[in-house]
Amino acid sequence: MLNHQFLTEFSQNFIEQVQRVLNIDGYLTYSIDNINSAYNYHAFNIHKTSLDEYLNHKVEYDPVSFKRFYNKNNNIELLSQHQCDDTYLDFMNRWKIQDTAEIFFRKRNGDPILGLSIIREDSHQPFSIQDKNMLESFYQLSKKYFYHHADTLDKADIAASYSLTKKEIAVLEQLLNGINNSDIAMHLNCSLATIKTHVQHIYQKININNRQELICKFLR
Repeated sequence: MLNHQFLTEFSQNFIEQVQRVLNIDGYLTYSIDNINSAYNYHAFNIHKTSLDEYLNHKVEYDPVSFKRFYNKNNNIELLSQHQCDDTYLDFMNRWKIQDTAEIFFRKRNGDPILGLSIIREDSHQPFSIQDKNMLESFYQLSKKYFYHHADTLDKADIAASYSLTKKEIAVLEQLLNGINNSDIAMHLNCSLATIKTHVQHIYQKININNRQELICKFLR
């Protein structure tokens, strides 16, 4: 599970950058657990009744819902570029929604873990291709920072999933950063033989044979 404080600060900083160049009327952030589950919804300038209706009844009709793009590599989707059915059009019209830009922040393996919905009401024009390109630029600029924190925040999950010790997690981080065994030994103040033993234990627990397979597993 991602750190709530990091998600809040990251989302706010991203929105602040966007607001400098684009007109927006509100936004929604949420954490994505899996293809069927999101949680930790936080809304700004979105009516609570409309959000409740969306989450309880309309999310399944949303063409840019995270569920539709969970297993794809799309980062940004504009609602106006998709066909809405009558049910969702009625929802949009009643709540004066002109368009939404749905942004999916993903881990290195492609799984989305943070969603951001940026909303324009019907007093504004829909998002343009130029707007989408601008959002994509902001996304790319923030991606490395997001990866760094997502990698760090995944440590507990990785340790639990593969029964890795604290020392093995420390060695794993160094391996994923491309550091050779000799330098890892120096960084962690261990002998080279000890590091090699840790590496072999990591490979056995994760069921891989070499560093290339390790990188493919966690950083693909």
